[in-house]
Amino acid sequence: MKRRMLLITDFAVYIIDPDTHVLKRRITLAAVEKLCMSESSDNFFAIIIPTEYDLLMASTRKTEIVKVLVEATRSASDYELDVFLSNKFEYQAAANRVKEVHFEDVEGGVKARIVPK
Repeated sequence: MKRRMLLITDFAVYIIDPDTHVLKRRITLAAVEKLCMSESSDNFFAIIIPTEYDLLMASTRKTEIVKVLVEATRSASDYELDVFLSNKFEYQAAANRVKEVHFEDVEGGVKARIVPK
C-alpha cells in the first residue's frame, strides 16, 4: 500500500504522490468501464480500466469517491458508470497479472484478502 492523493475532474482521475507532488497516473473518465466494491463497510474499491491496468484503492471516503466518479462520468459523457457490488471481484493488477479480492465479515470488521488469479 502506498499513500496517494486522488483528484477527480470533469475529464480525468489523477493519482498524485503526496510527498513529492508528482503525478503518478492520469486516467480519463472515458476509459473507466466500471467501479467495483464490496457489499461490506470496508474502504476498498477498484476502478476498472479495460485499456490499461486497473486501480485498487482504499479510502475512508469510498462512498463519496464512488458518487463523485459516477456523477463526473455522467456529466462528461451522459454515460452511466456501472457500480459492481460483490464480496469477491477481479482486477488487472498489471499487464499480465490478474488478482482477486475477497471480502469477509469477521468479528470487529471486515477482512480483505488479495490473491493471484
